[in-house]
Amino acid sequence: MFTELLGLPAAKELDRITAEQVDRLVAKGILPTLAIVRVGRAADTDAYLSSAVKKCTKVGIAVREFCFEDSVSQEELTETILEINENDAIHGCLLLLPLPKRMDERAVKNALVPRKDVDGMTEGALGGIFTGSNTGFMPCTSEACLRILDYYGMDITGKNAVVIGRSLVIGKPLAMELLNRNATVTICHSK
Repeated sequence: MFTELLGLPAAKELDRITAEQVDRLVAKGILPTLAIVRVGRAADTDAYLSSAVKKCTKVGIAVREFCFEDSVSQEELTETILEINENDAIHGCLLLLPLPKRMDERAVKNALVPRKDVDGMTEGALGGIFTGSNTGFMPCTSEACLRILDYYGMDITGKNAVVIGRSLVIGKPLAMELLNRNATVTICHSK
């Protein structure tokens, strides 16, 4: 039997739930705040930034943008990330990639603490997925796939699941979470 799972109804429900959670936090004097860190300008990162700001605004989450020129040093960028880690008024951080080629992207990403890494890109966040410790967030596309399954009440226990792709931002984390939910997972990739 074939069932089409549409993302838009799940996204609307998630927006409703998130807005309610934000309202409860604001009532307690906490304004959920997301830091967005960007280096340089590119059409795709501009679009992603705009989309993130729009989505946050829609549900009541404040956004603080940290935008740098391409010429920013890795040290200055890392210092900003470390300051975000220590700032209790900032609850999450979205580091837009790619970074300039001259930077050690891995080191910059891993300067962000997993508990604030809302895009699940740090090794600590990914390690949490693979160990089951939940020390961070899943990458957003993997999380979206799971939220859609949850929205439609899809119990995958004992089911065979096929994940196409093995990237660290979608395929591998999604496969691991499906395993954690007791599915039998096959990963297909280009080789």
